[in-house]
Amino acid sequence: MAFKYKKRTLLILGIILLIPILFILVPKHTFTKKLHSGGSTAFNFEPPKFDGNTSTKAKKLTGADGPYIIQKKGKTVAIDVIPTSEGFQVLEKKIENKLAHEFTCYVDNFDKDQFTFQLRPSYEIPPYEYPEPQKLLALSDFEGNFDAFYSLLIANCVMDTAYNWTYGEGHLVIAGDMMDRGVNVTQCLWLIYKLEQAAEKVGGRVHFILGNHEVMNLHGIIDYVDPKYLALAMELSDDKNPRTAYLSLMSQNQELVKWMYSKNIMEKIGDMLFVHGGISSKLVQSKLKLKRINRTARRMLSTNNALSPAEDKDARLINGRMGPLWYRGMAVKHGKRYEKATPEEVEKVLKRFKVNHVVIGHTPMRQMKTDYNGSVVTINLLQPKAKFTGKAKTLLVEDGVFYSVNDLGIKEILD
Repeated sequence: MAFKYKKRTLLILGIILLIPILFILVPKHTFTKKLHSGGSTAFNFEPPKFDGNTSTKAKKLTGADGPYIIQKKGKTVAIDVIPTSEGFQVLEKKIENKLAHEFTCYVDNFDKDQFTFQLRPSYEIPPYEYPEPQKLLALSDFEGNFDAFYSLLIANCVMDTAYNWTYGEGHLVIAGDMMDRGVNVTQCLWLIYKLEQAAEKVGGRVHFILGNHEVMNLHGIIDYVDPKYLALAMELSDDKNPRTAYLSLMSQNQELVKWMYSKNIMEKIGDMLFVHGGISSKLVQSKLKLKRINRTARRMLSTNNALSPAEDKDARLINGRMGPLWYRGMAVKHGKRYEKATPEEVEKVLKRFKVNHVVIGHTPMRQMKTDYNGSVVTINLLQPKAKFTGKAKTLLVEDGVFYSVNDLGIKEILD
């Protein structure tokens, strides 16, 4: 009997001694991910692909990608991943005049789509408040799903099959999370980039509002990144650690990254507030204004608060579970973390930001819907992976009326 107790004591002591070793060996971003994940939602969220694993195992190029337009030693270089008879190959090309050059983006899909674009001369910080347009299309969380994104834009006359902007003075709103999980992340980003410039020329507007997955990628959190991107990053950097390799790919030497660094995380359009996650009572109580929230978020992108404690209390709130990138309470009860927002809390959000509606993504829902008597609109749906199925849906606001519209152009008034 004494031997049994002694054995149990030794086992407990061994476990206690192992705990600090685990904290040293397991990457910090694993705990960051777990801080924000979990709980009861409309769906069971997909488990991460890597969960902090920084394995040095070789990863393969598995599809077309690019271009990555990067500044290297004062020179502009365009990097593409192209198909060959022996698989996929990285092609690197020096660009003499990047502003005059017409780049081609090759889509990794069955149709082998492609489009061209040119670079902006500079990246200006956009306004955070706009008058309401006559028509507006809003979507979120497409995460590299080019085909559904493409078909919604075509069916709703945002662009034509030659990738020309055809929405006039209308607005296209992307409420975050175009990155991670999918295999056409770069292609989706370049399409938004291209349409943004075209819209501005005719009085329209494209709003790219950052979500938590954009921030995670810029901070080198690779839990949801498709292996094809890690393979490219490791090959370009000659770094066998996928996380540090990917961080080098997400540096400000890359044009798409510089462009994303200029973006907002919350924007007010007419009487609508667009935000990726949602607005918590803690954010309301902070009395932070839109300008300061967006300015803090942009500063947060270059100071990696996701991987280490932030001394800045504003940044801690904005990138925390009660911040606008992560908060789910306007859509669901989030496990044991917090209850679903009360009508009184939502009313305080509307009053604080002087709007009648808050449009949110982030939390996947079975169908697009309004809640709190129309005050909250949830637009993150599980989208099909194919074009023109009639099942891809997004939000249309036309003359102040809210519709659910699909990738065949069929619209229904939202309840």
